[in-house]
Amino acid sequence: MKRFFLFFLLILSFSAVFGTDYSRIDKQSETVPAKLNTASEIAAYLTRNLTTPTEKVRAIYSWIAHNIRYDVEKMKLNETYVNPQELVDYALSKRKGVCANYTALFNACCLSVGIQCYVIEGYVRQNGKLILNGHSWNAVRMDSRFYEVDVTWAAGYVDNDKFTPRYKDEYFMVSPSVFIKTHMPNDPIWQFSSNPITFKEFDTANFQKLTIKSTYNFSDSIRVLSKQNTIEQLQHKRRRMIQCGITNSFIKSVFADLCNEITNEELRIQTEKYNRAVKEMNNGVIDYNKYVTYRQNSAIKSKEDARKLMDLLKSAREKTQESSRILSSVKTDNLNLSTDVKRFKKEIESKFTVIDAEISYVSNYKTSF
Repeated sequence: MKRFFLFFLLILSFSAVFGTDYSRIDKQSETVPAKLNTASEIAAYLTRNLTTPTEKVRAIYSWIAHNIRYDVEKMKLNETYVNPQELVDYALSKRKGVCANYTALFNACCLSVGIQCYVIEGYVRQNGKLILNGHSWNAVRMDSRFYEVDVTWAAGYVDNDKFTPRYKDEYFMVSPSVFIKTHMPNDPIWQFSSNPITFKEFDTANFQKLTIKSTYNFSDSIRVLSKQNTIEQLQHKRRRMIQCGITNSFIKSVFADLCNEITNEELRIQTEKYNRAVKEMNNGVIDYNKYVTYRQNSAIKSKEDARKLMDLLKSAREKTQESSRILSSVKTDNLNLSTDVKRFKKEIESKFTVIDAEISYVSNYKTSF
């Protein structure tokens, strides 16, 4: 399960240059009617008179930065969440949050108005100092180009456990080649670079690769990512992190959590197969019990009786066979599940023996009529 880290980092400075005047959008996006309570309602209101994707993203960015205060107390709790909607609901109900709340809300608002958006997790550098704690930010895609956004940093800063609101626009739609100098994703795919830097290169501020072209197509990798199931996404992320070099203490911790997540997801998948096998076996037992009930209450007096009994036995065997097939696909290193699988295999073998003996018995009856 994906986990959202709720850390915050002191905001001091960032450099970016923008030539567009967004003052009109910022002004009209400062407030929304109090009756609007969901991300989709707020986003629809903010973008109602706007036409371009950039304007819509700016309105969402401006409203969140002006209206969601940083939650210093929540920062100290170091909580994790598995449900993005919980993060959104908290931010909207409390009008405050930490970076995970800001990014989840920004993501939900953008998606609701048709803006392709992503939540990115990683760590940062501020004023030349490496901060080995978790942080999250967003990226948006427009006309096949990616831009990055840090609405948490746009809202203000924390100093001596006190949040000071101070709206900043320099964290709005920044080029990835600029953003990577201060924001390092845990997964290199979110560098949006044809030549992603390693964790060590980021830690030592070695950005020489940024000027060197490579053949890596990150856009294709992101497209593939959207088509992968959970375990495939996690396994590919692990492979990319390894290629990027597991160096500092924060990345080692993230990587360990990722490996645990993969183990848990693999166990969930194999347990689900096991449960399907049990369910199919139980369906076979139901048919076999119908056979037993029929035998106990009635003698086999005709070919029709024998046929009905044989149909129940064949159905029971087919379902037991399917149960065996599913069970054989369960591959696990988990001791408890492995023990259950071995025990269940013996039960299936025993059930085959019983069913086959009854099939032979009924077959003999059929030939006697």
